[in-house]
Amino acid sequence: MVDYYELLGLSRDADLEEIKKGYRKLAFKYHPDRNEGSKEAEELFKQVTEAYEVLRDPEKRSVYDRYGEQGLKGSTGPGGMGGFDFSDAIEIFMRDFGGFSGLEDFLGASGARAQRTTSRKGKTVRVGVSLTLSEVAYGVKKTLRVSLLGVCDPCGGSGARSGTKPVVCPGCGGSGEQRHVQRSVFGQFVSVQPCQNCRGEGRIIAELCDICRGEGRTRSDTEVEIEVPAGVTSENFLTLRGRGSVGPRGGPRGDLEVLLEIQDDPRFSRNGSDLFHELPITFSQAALGDEVRVPTIEGTARVTIP
Repeated sequence: MVDYYELLGLSRDADLEEIKKGYRKLAFKYHPDRNEGSKEAEELFKQVTEAYEVLRDPEKRSVYDRYGEQGLKGSTGPGGMGGFDFSDAIEIFMRDFGGFSGLEDFLGASGARAQRTTSRKGKTVRVGVSLTLSEVAYGVKKTLRVSLLGVCDPCGGSGARSGTKPVVCPGCGGSGEQRHVQRSVFGQFVSVQPCQNCRGEGRIIAELCDICRGEGRTRSDTEVEIEVPAGVTSENFLTLRGRGSVGPRGGPRGDLEVLLEIQDDPRFSRNGSDLFHELPITFSQAALGDEVRVPTIEGTARVTIP
């Protein structure tokens, strides 16, 4: 028989906090989301959860300390020996720890579901800039004034009133999602849906910022410098990565796309990198030749008609 204390790595006088910590570490290690398809990990996850459910309950723990597993044979439901299965283990884990929330100290912020509610990136902002043929010919640097969403200064992007901060959603434990275990004749199914209580964000703002009203960002005009290379066309655009609006509640900036609009110049027609100018001449100029001045991007130039 498995000793529940040894299974969780605990001494027999462990307190509730030590029991929770021991279980939490092992539950993460053997959780099915980290050991996909492993029957051994599934069985170990079930065992450590069963041990936790017994030792966390003073009455069940007392019976276990006196009589061992045999003393729990008559119990039913989770924590007893009357039909404890894998779906019971999942329900207990979700009940007490809300998924992977709270396990960051064992995994770090990059782990599986611990930070499922990563900040959303800001939307791409598109603006247009008008260019002359001269600017297209040589390239140009320009300063644009663009209306962008930036971090709200009073709340620092959190969306909460100054002096307060968002709290972990009690509905999902900060994971931003809720799991529902369904049983059928074909087995058990775990459905995952965004938490309705926090709309998938994992946190709730009790007191909204007076300035941004919980959005975490405010709009203002911002100067953006761009460098347009020579030879662009109206079909081209510039993408400035991470120069757009910030995402909601501290999310990273989106991109800024600058659409290039080339002004028409009645003096020229364009074909790729070449400019054409149509010059009317007289019959005598065509017959005898001449020297004329024609417009260019830089001014005028003298041309000899042969």
